[in-house]
Amino acid sequence: MAVNQLLFKDLPFQPSRNQVFYIENGYDADVNNFIQSNYSDLKSMFADNGMDFYYLPYLLREHDIEAKVRYYAPYLSSQLLTTKVQSNALVPYLSDDDTRKNLQPSLVFEGNQKGGNGEVMFLQVPLSDIDFSQSKSVDDLVQWVEQMRDAYHREIVQERVCYYQSEDFHAPHCCGQVETSSSKKRFLEGLFNRFNKKLEMPEDDVDLQKTEEEYAEEQSLMETEKVLRELRLTVQKLRLEGVSLMAIHEFIDKQEPLSRMTITPDYRIFLPDYNNIEIEMAALPKAIYFLFLRYPNGIIYKHMQDHYNELLNIYRQLRPHTDEARINLTITKVVNPVGNALNENIARIRKAFIEKFDEHLANHYIITGERGLQYAIPLDRELITWEE
Repeated sequence: MAVNQLLFKDLPFQPSRNQVFYIENGYDADVNNFIQSNYSDLKSMFADNGMDFYYLPYLLREHDIEAKVRYYAPYLSSQLLTTKVQSNALVPYLSDDDTRKNLQPSLVFEGNQKGGNGEVMFLQVPLSDIDFSQSKSVDDLVQWVEQMRDAYHREIVQERVCYYQSEDFHAPHCCGQVETSSSKKRFLEGLFNRFNKKLEMPEDDVDLQKTEEEYAEEQSLMETEKVLRELRLTVQKLRLEGVSLMAIHEFIDKQEPLSRMTITPDYRIFLPDYNNIEIEMAALPKAIYFLFLRYPNGIIYKHMQDHYNELLNIYRQLRPHTDEARINLTITKVVNPVGNALNENIARIRKAFIEKFDEHLANHYIITGERGLQYAIPLDRELITWEE
């Protein structure tokens, strides 16, 4: 069985060497029936040989991928999530038109070499010589792929040794081939690089010396960092990677909708257009959130003291049985321009939303702003309903 080289361009994910994909241009019933009938065995046996097998129509069956897709696109309906990714999903990324048109059912995995112009080279094991209408050993198929992969990589290693033993590293030598220069790793922009960004806290624009409340402030800063650390861990668990990341293109709308927000008489927050997600947070961050909802143009960070009474009244409604002195002390800390209590609670608000869905949508609902300017919630107030 021959091994061919295929060049893919602008793949919307970074493949790994141990990944094996089934691809085809069209639909071969015999091959697909074979894979579907032996899917568990294929997955298991490839895994035993250090490889991850991907059959794209079953991609949404993998682990908790449905929860991850919902995290990126909380507006998707359950019915839509049953849609299958097509087995030809990778075909449009083939660089050569003729190869794309004539592609036969194949297993492909990434080679060590890179093409030019952002291309990625895959090795192709065509399955056209196999009669899948007959009983065929899954073990044979897995072994073929493993042998082809190992033989190819041994050849690449030999070429490298030959090349680097030469005196001139800038020209082809004894083996007649030189590994092409590696292009910079490309990662998706926009939707796919958000998780690599630092989760930042709002900053106060007041530069002050340490005060006698230094210890309390440091404790508050530590608490804020703890909140953000917990958020990073949560997001890391929910992030999509590799081909799973590509799959969400099958579902995500180009113009993603923003959900309405409903606030119930008992002050619960729901997003009805995101499968009625409830945004849960403690009373204090929720009181701060409700305060900012009242000001579409935002509030200047250092002017929070001007809103002391208003915030106090909101918090009192959320904590009706709390001691009055304690309520006053809590709000005093929040509006203190030299403290960190406001930062801490804005971080908690951020966590409450980003735990539910991705930041590219959550940024419309959380408190954001720039140093020295207003901090605000960007959401259009016409989308908000306060139930009575």
